Amino acid sequence: MKKKAQLGNLQGIILVLVIVGILLAAGFFIFDAFQDQIDDIDNSVAAENSSATVGIAYLNSTGYTVNQAGANCFNNFVVVDIANRTNGSTISSAVYSVDADTGLVNGTTATNWNNVTLQYTYQSGSTACLGIKTTSDAMLTIPELLGLIVLIAVIGVILATIFNVIPGARTSGA
Repeated sequence: MKKKAQLGNLQGIILVLVIVGILLAAGFFIFDAFQDQIDDIDNSVAAENSSATVGIAYLNSTGYTVNQAGANCFNNFVVVDIANRTNGSTISSAVYSVDADTGLVNGTTATNWNNVTLQYTYQSGSTACLGIKTTSDAMLTIPELLGLIVLIAVIGVILATIFNVIPGARTSGA
C-alpha cells in the first residue's frame, strides 16, 4: 500500500491556506498604508459647550469626549482653549490632558468644572478614509474565522482519507 499517496493532497490544502494567509496579511498592510496616505481635512470648533450624550460640557478626572470625536478618521485633536462658563475665566492647560487620537480631555487635578466651553481643532478623513477604515475593520473578523476554516479543512481531509474519496489516493487492487 502507498500511504504517501493518501496524504499527497494534504500538501495542496496546506499550500492554499498559507497563500490565503499571506494575501490577508498583505491586504492589512496595504489598507493601513492607504488610510495613512489619504489627505486629512482641517476642522475647528469655536465653542462647544454641550454634548448630545452628557448634556453640559465639563472638565474633570473622568474625562469629556468632544462631540466631533466620531468624525471619519478623527485625529490630531488639539485644544485651543477651555473656558469656565460660570465666570468666563480661561482654564490653564496645566490642569488637563488631551488624547489627540480619541478627543478625550481629562482633568488632572481634583477641581471639577461642570460647565465649560471648549475651542479646539482636529483633522478628519474624507469618505474614502471611512471606506478604507470600514474595510479594514471588516477584515479583522477574518482571523477570528480562520481557525474555524482550518478546522473544517482538516476534518474534510481526514474524512476524505478515511473514506478514500480523494482522487489518486486509491491503490491498485483495492
